[in-house]
Amino acid sequence: MIFSRLKDYYLALGSFMLVLGITIYAYYVSKANDQTEDAQEFKIKQVQIKATLERRMGYYLQILKGVNGLFAATDTVTREDFQSYLKSLNILESYPGVQGIGFTVMVTPEELPKLEERIRAEGYPNFKVHPAGQRTEYSAIIFLEPLSRQNLRAFGFDMFNDPTRREAMEAARDSNLPAMTAKVKLVQEGQKNVQPGLLIYLPVYYGGVDPGEGNRRSMLKGFVYAPFRAGDLFSKTIDSSHDDISISIYDGKEIKEEALLYRNAAKVEVSESSDSLLLATDMIRFAGRTWTIRYKATRAFAEASGIDQHDLILLGGCIISLLIFFVVWSLQRYLRSNQLTELITKNTTAGLFMLDDRGYCTFQNPSAERLLGYSLDELKRRPLYELVHKGQEPGNLAPELVSQKAFTFEDSFVCHDGNLIPVACSTRFVKQGGEVVGHILEVRDVTEEKKAQQALLESEARFRNMADSAPVMIWITDEKDNCTYVNRQWLKFTGSNLDENMGLGWLKFVHPDDTQTMTQAYKQALSEKSELKVEYRLRRRDGDYRGVVTMGIPRFNAEDEFLGYIGSSIDISDRIKMEQKLKQSADTLQRIFMQVPAIVGLVRTKDLRYTLVNSYLSSLYEGKAQVGVIATETFPESQREQFKNVIQHIVDTGEPFIGQEVPVSFDDSEEGQKNIRFFNIVYEPIKNSGGEVEFVLTFAVEVTEQVKSREQLSTINEQLNDKNQELIRINNDLDNFVYTASHDLRSPLANLEGLTTALLETVEGKEEGEEHMLLHMVVSSIAKLKGTIHDLTEITKVQKDLDSQAEVLSFAEVLAGVEEDIAGMIQEAGVQLNTSFQVKTLRYARKNLRSILYNLVSNAVKYRDPSRKPQVTLTTTRQDGFVVLTVQDNGLGIREDQQEKLFTMFRRFHSHVEGTGIGLYIVKRIIENNGGRIEVNSEPGRGTTFTVYFRENPLVPAPVDVASKEEIEETKG
Repeated sequence: MIFSRLKDYYLALGSFMLVLGITIYAYYVSKANDQTEDAQEFKIKQVQIKATLERRMGYYLQILKGVNGLFAATDTVTREDFQSYLKSLNILESYPGVQGIGFTVMVTPEELPKLEERIRAEGYPNFKVHPAGQRTEYSAIIFLEPLSRQNLRAFGFDMFNDPTRREAMEAARDSNLPAMTAKVKLVQEGQKNVQPGLLIYLPVYYGGVDPGEGNRRSMLKGFVYAPFRAGDLFSKTIDSSHDDISISIYDGKEIKEEALLYRNAAKVEVSESSDSLLLATDMIRFAGRTWTIRYKATRAFAEASGIDQHDLILLGGCIISLLIFFVVWSLQRYLRSNQLTELITKNTTAGLFMLDDRGYCTFQNPSAERLLGYSLDELKRRPLYELVHKGQEPGNLAPELVSQKAFTFEDSFVCHDGNLIPVACSTRFVKQGGEVVGHILEVRDVTEEKKAQQALLESEARFRNMADSAPVMIWITDEKDNCTYVNRQWLKFTGSNLDENMGLGWLKFVHPDDTQTMTQAYKQALSEKSELKVEYRLRRRDGDYRGVVTMGIPRFNAEDEFLGYIGSSIDISDRIKMEQKLKQSADTLQRIFMQVPAIVGLVRTKDLRYTLVNSYLSSLYEGKAQVGVIATETFPESQREQFKNVIQHIVDTGEPFIGQEVPVSFDDSEEGQKNIRFFNIVYEPIKNSGGEVEFVLTFAVEVTEQVKSREQLSTINEQLNDKNQELIRINNDLDNFVYTASHDLRSPLANLEGLTTALLETVEGKEEGEEHMLLHMVVSSIAKLKGTIHDLTEITKVQKDLDSQAEVLSFAEVLAGVEEDIAGMIQEAGVQLNTSFQVKTLRYARKNLRSILYNLVSNAVKYRDPSRKPQVTLTTTRQDGFVVLTVQDNGLGIREDQQEKLFTMFRRFHSHVEGTGIGLYIVKRIIENNGGRIEVNSEPGRGTTFTVYFRENPLVPAPVDVASKEEIEETKG
């Protein structure tokens, strides 16, 4: 008896040590589980944050596509259209974070003044494209909503001038896809609270469709875009439920502080080492741009669940260990004295196990044997928890967990064949004689229940996630017409909460005038258990009633019992307005087609009947061309087969037919003759959904007058060419005559000069009288005549480009020769000659370049102003393929009305200086014969500037049929 009591004492002590050991083990396992759960929760929050960002940015992209569609729907979008469309979207309230939605137009330098003038006329007198400066291409923000004081700073801004913005705009333009910029500073930013900025661009092309990769740049109209302040965007997208995680978002694939876009308010304390925190990095790509997101858990994240479970386990285990010591002895005696077979029913469907205080099974019913597959002998060899857990932790089957209170739990047991099954367990104690002799474990296989429960939970979670993420309003009603669920979009649209919509509460948001129509449509569908579709007006959170279309389908369970309706509601107010605008545009387009002064007709290919005929086409065929009439019946007989062949070719190939200046015959009813008229014709195929050509659009513009004018112009050109050849011949004859006459006059002039010289010698020494005076006058006249004949010869040479052979000449060298020739004149006048030859040399005929410099410099010296010291400045530069020579003086100057006649032969404007008046005429002819030009700028009393433009590659003169000197001499002989 004493030995038995000692044995029970040692067993209780051993139980105490065992439970304490298990408690310590459970403490560490629970602590590890808490860390695993924290890591799992941290991962879930990462996924939620990333999904929220992608979904929100997707909404903005859809908004931009909608605005792009507005520009694609019509060629002209007014400011009122743009404002009305964006106001209907209510973007700032529905999707906060965006600074606005705008449109920037692309313009050339030539179009820029007209654009600024047009915007100023719209009520913005200070509008100007900025920043200022000359560029080959401009962009200008002309639409931006809402046009707040802050957004006005960006009004007219040329984003294409900024390299960062330009990179994104070019990417969007060339790919026809949305493109986002790198980190920028928005023009809207002030001096305080400056945030990083982002912009998304979507290209708009002329015609509203993608013109193809090769034509996208030439067809670009502009961009719709959305600017974002990064701080506002991310703070309003990532809600406060993630404040226990430090979130940093960087632009690009690297974590650099200068690329930081956003960091939330969560701070990581300095005392928290990085090793003890959960840390992760993820990337998100949107609109061609990559963001790097860095997550770091704070201490608040780890402490969010309250008191740690493992601490409770350690405390409770210690207490239970002490209690076990006093319980085990009573429990063991109870188990031994209990009649097991009388207490356990063998007919239960659940598995029943009788366990002793060590966890060994002393009895099992047949259901238990079928459930696990173990025999009773196998169960007696090892504790039950070791068999069903395969040597893992005992869990709720541990003997030390036995108490005076029954409990239930769920677990997973390993069967004899190795399969793992989920089970629901219930344990209760068995007493005999007031003592615990063991406990009964009831085990039930819940595999099918778990599968059904998991499937139901997953289905419910998927549905709610899908419904809340859907861009439409989703609702569910029961079989009694009571609302049981509305999604997040419905709550946002109506500005209500879930409870306000339950039952029939949702009806208060329907327009009073539409309530009866809505309820009748629903009741009719409910009575027939059929699909529902109805349009009505629904009150938005701002009090505005918006048109919506509601569609619903009936729900049935597995027994085909009616459960109610599930449906969706879509805001169609914008679609209704757009349809009205499209209808108006279509009516306008049809009126234009009917009134345009060109042929517009639509022919059905299967029977060649007109389905559209404008008034011009009808009048052209004297009213024969009408809707419903076969097109070929209106044509002359000779053109019918040709028209059929063209239409058949378009049907076979699907390609348009374009004809330039096509002759078309018309019957002249008065004279009975054919009247030929010319047209530029386009036959454009109109295809159905199957790709077959169903109609052919005919568009033709009459060009008869242009064709006839071109023919007349060709005749006139031929006549002018004949006249030109005749004038060239006459001019050559005149040049030959002048050259021959001047040459023939030299001999008699020389004889006269000799005779006058001899006469002067005969009268030399005699008293000077009237004869001396007359002889000197004759000598002077002969000299002038000799100079005139010499100048005429020079003019002829210049006109024929005689003796012109180009070579590389130095301006300084040629000018030095000219200075030697007029050195006396320069010294007498005291002229200061300045030079600045940036272009040192020129390929030119030496004689011609010397003649140009001689005449310009000598004239500057001759026509000096005696009231000031004369200065002459010569410079050379290079400009647009020309070498430019400038000769500037401070002489007498020339009046503006005399400058046009300055280069005329024998023209002189100052009589106090001797000259023939052909020097500048020769200079002009030399320069123009070599492909250059000369300009003059003068002001009386201030001086004159001659500017000569030498072509860098002088024109090679064409050979001229002119008689040589030898031929002239032979003719004279």
